[in-house]
Order: sequence, then C-alpha cells, then structure tokens
Amino acid sequence: MSVSHTGARSHQNAQASRSPRHHPDEAKQLIVERAFEFLWEHPFRDLTVAKLMAETTLSRPAFYQYFNDLHDLAESLLREIQSVMHETAHPWIGGGGGPNSSRRVSLAGVVRRCVEHGPVLRAVADAAPLDERLERAWSAFMKSWDDAVEHRITEHQRQGLIRQSLDARHTARALNAMDASVLLAEFGSRPQGDPDAVLETLHSIWVGSLYGRSPKRLPIPKHSGTT
Repeated sequence: MSVSHTGARSHQNAQASRSPRHHPDEAKQLIVERAFEFLWEHPFRDLTVAKLMAETTLSRPAFYQYFNDLHDLAESLLREIQSVMHETAHPWIGGGGGPNSSRRVSLAGVVRRCVEHGPVLRAVADAAPLDERLERAWSAFMKSWDDAVEHRITEHQRQGLIRQSLDARHTARALNAMDASVLLAEFGSRPQGDPDAVLETLHSIWVGSLYGRSPKRLPIPKHSGTT
C-alpha cells in the first residue's frame, strides 16, 4: 500500500511541475501564442496537440478545456486576426475622413497586421484547398472583407465619389483577392517583403480603381548643397 501511495505522489508531483496553475484566460492565451509561433515556421498539417502542448507548461489534456480540436484552434486564430485587422481598417471602412487618406491609413494598418500575422494567415490559406473546415473558415474570412468593402463602395457611389457604373461586389472581391495574394506572398514567410513598397503599390491600385486617379505624392526635397 505504501508503495502505491508513493507512486501516486510522484505522479502528482510530476503533473504539478508540468502544469502549474494558470488562470483560464492565461492558459488559453498561452496555447494561442504557441500556436502562432508554430505556424510561423510550419504548415498547419504538421501541427499536433502533442507538439503544441510540449511547448507550454500545460498538460496535454488542458488543450481540450479550451478547444475541441486543432481546427477549432485555427478558426479561433483566424477570427482573432480578423477582428484586429478590421479594427485597423476602420478609418476607410467606417467612412471617416477623406477617401484617399482614410484608405491609406486603413491599408497601412492591414499591412502592419500582415507583417505580424502573415505566416498564420498563409498557413490557413494554404491548407484550405484540401481541408473542408479551413476552406469554410477562409471563405468566411474573405467574405467579411468583401462585404465591408462592397458597403463602402456603395456608400461612396451614393455620395458621388465613385462612378455608378462600377460593380461594387465584383470590384470588392477583385481588390480583396489581389490584397490577399500580394500580402501572403510578401509577408507569409521569411524573409518578408518591404511593407512601405507594398503599401504604396496597393494604395495606388485601390485609389486608381475606385476614384479614377492615383494619390498625389509629395516631391522629394533636394539636399542643400547639391550641385
């Protein structure tokens, strides 16, 4: 009997060292952070619960306290990124400020978020064609952008800022598909591209497509003493 008790205590001590007490929100965030880190370097198909939890101080069963499975985790990551990206895109999507300036501010925010989270977005997008659940998640992610851009185009058409002949839905889908392709190519893996160059290119295309002109650029000042 004493041997059994000793063995039980040893198992409990090992579990305690492996799984220190965490506030539920902190434990969930730890799992999310480790998933982000993993997907920075590996495709979604290589992710397993065992690999993920081995990078935390939590026990493997703790994963299932917060997520049903790895797809549930990936969908959660995508929703989190979507929420942050939509917030940064609010100046133009929300209709505040001038159309050109607010479009640039919004696009700059989206580019910045893709620099931070591009590999995770690419992991989901790359897995989507062969994974029904991730395909639905990625389609919903893109649809949220299509809906938001279509609404803003329609509003600007009503205000006379964009020509009425432009098909709002098709234009929104085309511009968003372009953004996704460029942003994933530039920021979906290391080494990443130049955020300023990407912003300048995409902004010019957006403004030219919607408002019929490219944004003015400030002249480069000459250095004093130049001959």
